[in-house]
Amino acid sequence: MKKRWVINVLIAYIVQSNLAFSNLRRESINKKSLKNQVVYLIDEDLPFTGELMGEGIKEEYENGIKNGFFQGFVQDKNEKFMYEGKYINGIKHGAWTLKYLTGDTKGILKYNYDKPNGQWTYFYDNKNIEGYENLEDGILHGKVVKYSLIGEVMTKVEYFNGLLEGEATFFYKGKVLETLASFKFGKMDGGIKIFGVDGVQILEGSYKGDRRDGVWKFFYKTGDIKAVVNYKDGLKNGETTIYDKVGVIAQKTRYMQGKEVNSDGSILGEDKKMKDSIVDRFKKFNRNLKYENYDKILSEME
Repeated sequence: MKKRWVINVLIAYIVQSNLAFSNLRRESINKKSLKNQVVYLIDEDLPFTGELMGEGIKEEYENGIKNGFFQGFVQDKNEKFMYEGKYINGIKHGAWTLKYLTGDTKGILKYNYDKPNGQWTYFYDNKNIEGYENLEDGILHGKVVKYSLIGEVMTKVEYFNGLLEGEATFFYKGKVLETLASFKFGKMDGGIKIFGVDGVQILEGSYKGDRRDGVWKFFYKTGDIKAVVNYKDGLKNGETTIYDKVGVIAQKTRYMQGKEVNSDGSILGEDKKMKDSIVDRFKKFNRNLKYENYDKILSEME
């Protein structure tokens, strides 16, 4: 008896849903008019409730507010994509999908009431995974991984509450290690090693709070030592030794807090201050993550 009652309730719900769907007002997207972020139809005074349709476009509204399924097109630089997703009372929620014009998936983007949340996954047009970013309430939190077109790991980093944390690993194509670095609270902190495309080590050093600290070693392409530099708080501090290509010392210089000094500590000259290209590289890396770009594109749709 109870089972029959449940079935009857389900049937009634389906019938009501189908009736509501069949009674849904459908109009051409060309009649859409936007006033103060509320959608009307041209020449109508009441906010629109129903579905607007066009070629490859579907938009559902309730009292002029986005509410329901949306499908359409977005432009990212010179490339056009299709999108699908749902709004709840004007807010993006749940899984959204970007697709190439071929219909293949470009990205799976997850929202929790308008905030990027969970794993955002991206794909190349050959269907191989391009990478993924993990987010929590709109902030990077967890692993960020990027792959080459043929599936090789190129980048592997981790975020904690929006800041780089722990070990970051970068590869050349062919799984050759390019950079191994450490982070703490979003700043370079700990050891760093950089290698050439042939796998030969180029440099080895360490940072404290984005500043070079301790002994840094630089190498020729042959792997032989090129220079040994001592740093403190981002400035040369102590002895700097430069070697020629056969391993003979070519020059020795002493520094104190970035200033060149002689044996008795007298200042001879100040070291030319330069931006740290390694630190700048990771700042640019943070600005080039995909989720901000795609979230911006979807948020700017009218």
